Amino acid sequence: MDPLTLLALANGAVAAIKKGCQLYKDIKSAAGDVKGVLDDLDKQFAKQHESKPATKEQRQQFEQKKKEVRANIEKDPNDVISVIGDQLGTFFDAMDKIEELFYEEEKKAKEVYTGDVSLSRRALQRVLIRSRLEQMEVELREQMIYHVPADLKDLWTRFQEMRGRIIEEQKVARVLKEKEDAIKAARRKKRLENIHFEVAIVIGVITIFTVMGLMFTWIHYDKKRRWPELEQRTYQDELEKERKLRKEKILDAIRYLDEQNYQKNKDLIIPQDEKQ
Repeated sequence: MDPLTLLALANGAVAAIKKGCQLYKDIKSAAGDVKGVLDDLDKQFAKQHESKPATKEQRQQFEQKKKEVRANIEKDPNDVISVIGDQLGTFFDAMDKIEELFYEEEKKAKEVYTGDVSLSRRALQRVLIRSRLEQMEVELREQMIYHVPADLKDLWTRFQEMRGRIIEEQKVARVLKEKEDAIKAARRKKRLENIHFEVAIVIGVITIFTVMGLMFTWIHYDKKRRWPELEQRTYQDELEKERKLRKEKILDAIRYLDEQNYQKNKDLIIPQDEKQ
């Protein structure tokens, strides 16, 4: 919800609290004497219409009011206190949410603003909303202290003590959270820097090998274009080396076979007794 909607909720809660406090006061003052209260209303109505009789519509409105008064003063005071407590919760919920929205905006104050509403208008809106909230809180405090029975005064006092304690605890928790968020942000930034550095190294290595490959390819191509005879001579030299190697292998094989044949012929020619 936006701050203006939350402000409207807070304003409605204040009106409901005032109405509940008055109802609680009426119930306590009646002290179960429903008939006496209704008789007082009858006397007031009759006094208002002494000079001029009431119309049918006025009497119907009065009877409706008497029914509402009877229903209200017959309510359980504890139920009324519960309603007042719920509305107090609604008011401070809206107040805390507004402050949370402002807190988030203040954290983003160093970022570039790209919204449609001008910065001056946003600042003015924030000041007006906070002023109205402070005014409503003062109204609540006065209502709960000066215009209610003693037991509701005690409720407000205990509530304020507990709320003050929670606010202090939340301040400490918020400071700790901000420190944790700062540490996490620093670690995340460092991790991203490391990733960027590693990616840059990989890209650099790939680029170097790609350039070297292209360079050697271009050198080879340029060599073939400028000195094709070298490429042909190199090919012919390789062929000649292969021919010589084959010849040498063939000659070695022939020599080996000659030696084997010579040994066999020698064994056949020389008698066995001469060998001994």
